[in-house]
Amino acid sequence: MKRIFLVLPITLIFVACGGASEEQTKAAKELCDCIEKAEFGDFDIDYYECNIKVEANYPGETFADEGFSEALEENCPEVAAKITEE
Repeated sequence: MKRIFLVLPITLIFVACGGASEEQTKAAKELCDCIEKAEFGDFDIDYYECNIKVEANYPGETFADEGFSEALEENCPEVAAKITEE
């Protein structure tokens, strides 16, 4: 019984610090693909339009922590760089 109380917190720490989730990675890829296919040619407008589309497909928790930012930096660093510039 005592092992459960010791192992559970350690497991939660590793799960919480695990980086981007699979859902965050999928959302980041979807955002990157949308921006690449964007029709306006202006990054701000394209990002805004694509962000609305992607956020409609995923729960809010997907974007709530730094995991989404990490997934964005992994999948399309050029987009992540432009977002952090502004």
